Amino acid sequence: MKIKIALLLIIGAWLASEGSCRAAETNGIPSLPKWEIGVFGLGSRIPYYRGSDEYKWYVFPVPSFIYRGDFLQADRDGLRGLFYKGTWIETELSLSGNPPVGDGASARQGMPELDPLIEVGPAFRLFLYRGKKLSALYLEAAARAAISIDMDDLSPGYEGERGALSIVLARFTPRAGSPWNLGLKGSLEFADQKYHSYFYDVDPLYARPDRPAYESEGGYSGCSVSGWVSRKLFDGVSFSLFTRLDNCEGAVYEDSPLVKSKYNYTFGAALSWKLLESKERVKAR
Repeated sequence: MKIKIALLLIIGAWLASEGSCRAAETNGIPSLPKWEIGVFGLGSRIPYYRGSDEYKWYVFPVPSFIYRGDFLQADRDGLRGLFYKGTWIETELSLSGNPPVGDGASARQGMPELDPLIEVGPAFRLFLYRGKKLSALYLEAAARAAISIDMDDLSPGYEGERGALSIVLARFTPRAGSPWNLGLKGSLEFADQKYHSYFYDVDPLYARPDRPAYESEGGYSGCSVSGWVSRKLFDGVSFSLFTRLDNCEGAVYEDSPLVKSKYNYTFGAALSWKLLESKERVKAR
């Protein structure tokens, strides 16, 4: 069960390129299948949490489903409900999260394990540029509520809220007909006291000489820069690489004894194999 939940969260959080296949063109307008079914293999090295100096590998295959409806879309951006879609503005409901933190994190030795988080909330996108080659440059403001999932009985728990301000270059192709597709994203993140407490508080019960009691505050959470590149190998099969650099220097929880590193480096690779696709095609957004 942990693997299934972690997989959902990792794909939503770390893979931001929409689809690996290049769009076909119909009368000069890029188009894509309305739905695709395939197999997605992922390998990724992720920190236990931002500020941890320890990492964990996730490697597994999973069925993949991409749906490009007018109001509901599912792809490597996550599951989204589009409230409004204009030429230059979009509002949507987006999904993200964080994998569980078990007893492998030495900084939290003797402390309770952390359940995985699922984060859901609205996002607002203001497009600065939309090209004909699936390229786009936009600003994004997102706010999400964090829900923990107890691994024993799957009961949910509210763990606060966080938000992000981002600039994104998405689905950029270097030239017409190129099999390469890349993207870049830079973000500033913020969260309330409850969210920070989930990761960084040390209750007096678990304090010790090298880990004093600590209580978090709400505010600035850090920044990140991420990038991804994908290449179509042959029809229906593509390969992707992705990376992310997180920095928590200046964050309100920087002095927590659970913060062991100001920088975190995440990387991974994915191989996708498309098995089926719809005959109906939709205009690439």
